[in-house]
Amino acid sequence: MSEVTRPAMLAALRMTVRGGLAGVWVRGPRPAGRTVWAANHHSWWDPFIAGALLTAAGQRMMLLADVANVHRYQFARRIGVVGADEPRAALAAVRGGAVLVIYPEGRLLPAGPPGPLAPGAAWFAARAPARLCSVAVRVLVRGRQYPEAYVVFSEVDADGPPAEATRRLRERLRADLGDVDRLSATAEPRQPLPGFSRVVRGRRSWDERVDAARDWLPWLPR
Repeated sequence: MSEVTRPAMLAALRMTVRGGLAGVWVRGPRPAGRTVWAANHHSWWDPFIAGALLTAAGQRMMLLADVANVHRYQFARRIGVVGADEPRAALAAVRGGAVLVIYPEGRLLPAGPPGPLAPGAAWFAARAPARLCSVAVRVLVRGRQYPEAYVVFSEVDADGPPAEATRRLRERLRADLGDVDRLSATAEPRQPLPGFSRVVRGRRSWDERVDAARDWLPWLPR
């Protein structure tokens, strides 16, 4: 892999997030060390958000993707994408310090509670071994021109049979997604959801840019 191509592709990924979203806000600490990042998959933005957050934190991403998509987008391998039929490569990556990103629902679903989860995330966490991190992601259109991404991190107990760890993972995802949805339904739409910190800046709305311009263009009407 070209050492020039990978940084350029990661930079393009970050620019896509910064150019298409109002920002990414997070709640909760990411587990340190070997980690399996198990997230819901309810938005086109999900893998871009994962890549932007991990790159901003100086962490390497390995994303487990549908085999057909890996064949279709071969270039994605350059930023750490492997097929679901390559478990050895995924295990080697997480053992080598990469964060393994998995979408256990297995497909893109409508926004709502998590669907049935495959046991792969729990299996990888047990085999690596690694911490199992529930990552609840919501992309919301609220009071800004561009969508806002909210991410909740919660560590899940990975001990025991994969089926039991997967049940705990689904319960955690359901609870965290429900919490974000409740906050979104009651919070002031022009303010970030309470309890979240913005870690990736995005695009400002047209009105925000006009308000900022008034500070250095005094002839603008107030």
